Amino acid sequence: MLHLDSSIKVRESYLASMTLIRALTKPGELAWNITREVGASVLAYELYPLAILGNSLPALPIFWTKSQSHRRPILFIHGIFHNKSAFFYLKQKLAAKGWHHFREMDLLTSVYTIPRLAERVRCEVDKLREEYQTDQIDIVAHSMGGIIARYYLQKLNGDGVAKNLITLGTPHQGTQWSKYSLLPHIRELQPASNLLKELNGLEPPQKTRAVSVSGTLDIMMSPATAPQWSGVRHIELKNVGHAGLLFSKRVFQIVACHLDD
Repeated sequence: MLHLDSSIKVRESYLASMTLIRALTKPGELAWNITREVGASVLAYELYPLAILGNSLPALPIFWTKSQSHRRPILFIHGIFHNKSAFFYLKQKLAAKGWHHFREMDLLTSVYTIPRLAERVRCEVDKLREEYQTDQIDIVAHSMGGIIARYYLQKLNGDGVAKNLITLGTPHQGTQWSKYSLLPHIRELQPASNLLKELNGLEPPQKTRAVSVSGTLDIMMSPATAPQWSGVRHIELKNVGHAGLLFSKRVFQIVACHLDD
């Protein structure tokens, strides 16, 4: 068993080294992609004050968009130390294509545990279903928000209530960075933590269609297998980082195609 673990670590180190070597052979392209990621990170936090605008971020007026209002409402779940402004770009792009019913959550990820935040998600989903008189909703989640959404699906009977779950930059297998957190519930995002062992020990959703999207420049994905959720489709985008997933045209296309059934 020890030999097998060593072999896996050697293989991961080799793959990471080859990825870095290939990147360094194109320094101009690498520099541009890193610059874009830094810009996305800055923009994400420049938009942070938008969360004070009320229950929902502004979207394009309906008369500027396609009027296909029959589509399911979308619930956005942000990651750690962020707020609902994280999805401002994605919401505008979806509104332009005919989605009109959105709900963004503001979660105190630095205060409450993942199970408690998942309870809040359950309450919000119930409100959305009642408000729009629908049996199902869709969920798009970023970073730790994807783990919160998973807990709702796998532990709180959300499987099937959410028609689709799309996670962006979510460390489904945990991230080594979380071990440096002073907050115990953030350290639950470490690989092989009790919480992740429990979730990964359960079968993936059977009624909810789930997909995990990650980027090759996402430094939060450590180890490289972090965004993989066993039994769930995984899409890896080249030259996209953690914040860049929130402002990526390719991510929007994936989300729109996945939700537009």
